[in-house]
Amino acid sequence: MASGWRGNGNGNAGVNVNSDGVSFTAVGDNIGAVTDLTKPVQLEDAIVDMVVNVSPEFKTSAASLQIFAQIKGGSWAGEWNCWSGNELLTAGSDVAITCTISEADKKFDQTDSDVQIGVQAKGTPAGTVTIKSAKVTLKQSTNSSSSTGSVYSANVNSLRELADVTIGIAVSNNDAPSYNILTSAKEKAVVEKHFAQMTAGNIMKMSYLQPTQGNFTFTNADAFVDYANTKNMSIHGHALVWHSDYQVPGFMKNWSGSAADFITALETHITTVVDHFEAKGNVQSWDVVNEALTDGSPSNFRTTDSTFYVKSGNSAVYIEKAFQAARAAAPAAILYYNDYNIEANGAKMTKLEEMLTDFKARNIPIDGVGFQMHVCLNYPSASTIAAAMKRVVDKGLKVKITELDVAINQPYCDNYPANKVSAFTQSVALAQKKRYCDIVKAYMDTVPANLRGGISVWGTTDANTWLNDLYKTQFNNEKISWPLLFDDSYNDKPALRGFADGLQGTTCTNQ
Repeated sequence: MASGWRGNGNGNAGVNVNSDGVSFTAVGDNIGAVTDLTKPVQLEDAIVDMVVNVSPEFKTSAASLQIFAQIKGGSWAGEWNCWSGNELLTAGSDVAITCTISEADKKFDQTDSDVQIGVQAKGTPAGTVTIKSAKVTLKQSTNSSSSTGSVYSANVNSLRELADVTIGIAVSNNDAPSYNILTSAKEKAVVEKHFAQMTAGNIMKMSYLQPTQGNFTFTNADAFVDYANTKNMSIHGHALVWHSDYQVPGFMKNWSGSAADFITALETHITTVVDHFEAKGNVQSWDVVNEALTDGSPSNFRTTDSTFYVKSGNSAVYIEKAFQAARAAAPAAILYYNDYNIEANGAKMTKLEEMLTDFKARNIPIDGVGFQMHVCLNYPSASTIAAAMKRVVDKGLKVKITELDVAINQPYCDNYPANKVSAFTQSVALAQKKRYCDIVKAYMDTVPANLRGGISVWGTTDANTWLNDLYKTQFNNEKISWPLLFDDSYNDKPALRGFADGLQGTTCTNQ
């Protein structure tokens, strides 16, 4: 939907566009706000969905709201039959209202004129009305299984401007050109609008930077970091040490020397990489060690499935050595241990807490914990997530959400496939909106300002989420995770509104 909202009606003082949405002061009948849909567009039988929030004064005035559509160009032809009575409105709460554009003379069954849609106050109103989101779903084509068009606006000017916390995004510059941050105009537009920090999906990992011993290659990573610098964005470095087989260079997997020499080689890698990016000036923090703990109960350090554990002499000493090397190379950088499933506040979190206690007692330089947060629509609960974060906060360490996404379908929770969601409907989108809000709000409520490392989302558009490939077999090649803030075409999803509401402390709703 177009972003150029303006006031309408005689005596209208205009609109105020901010992080809450588009608001207008309702000083009389027919005062409201409108935005344009440019031709060609057939609005007949389209559905207009809005989420609005009215002030206590508006509710008390007993005024109502009317969604309407109108042909531009001097004609008053329009849709005036939609009505949301005062009894449907709740002061200070988000309320969903809707309108179907259906006129007997089919005046909107045309593509020759621009049209405008909006909402206006009816009666003798007072107070303010805020449009939190608006979506127009065009009539389904008679020869297609998909709609002719559906564009949603979350009315969020910029996530990064909503709170004093770093908001980040994971991107790539070695993907297909459509999703490459250095070549895709759509990718750039979303990232530059909403985010203050970027994380590289792959290109700052070990096998990319030192594929063979002593031969470092920084070309792709440098281009990525330099681009961020031109946009005044910081970088969260990911990740210096990760056990995953495809990300460990062959020379380390095949190491035949002593454990001491292996540790030296590991320290050399960390020192060289961190030194290199220190010179850039915008690499603010690092995932020093990633996913070193098991998922069992009790949890423990990874052993045979970790080259680093095995080659360090069947010891987890490599973890502390990595943190010490990173601190020596970057005294001011924020150093994180990063892992998944710790937000479930179970055995893995208990093992992590044990490691943190040990590190603090021995002055191992760790600044915080990265919660990956690849979560499901219902699991774990927001209260469980908050309790897990509180255990880190109580250690005086920073908490950073590093890889947030909210999967609608996920093979290992929410009773999949029995509860499989086959279509991304409006009700599903709004449930995801509330889930994002609940998670972000739990973070803001639980983590004090001085310990907030920030929140980063793991990807931009649903079309390029890593979950499409991860669960390809379980999903029978369907792309049904829909986990991110923007749809396949980079349009806003309600999830973006939910994220914004969570940052601002707004009540989380599925409306």
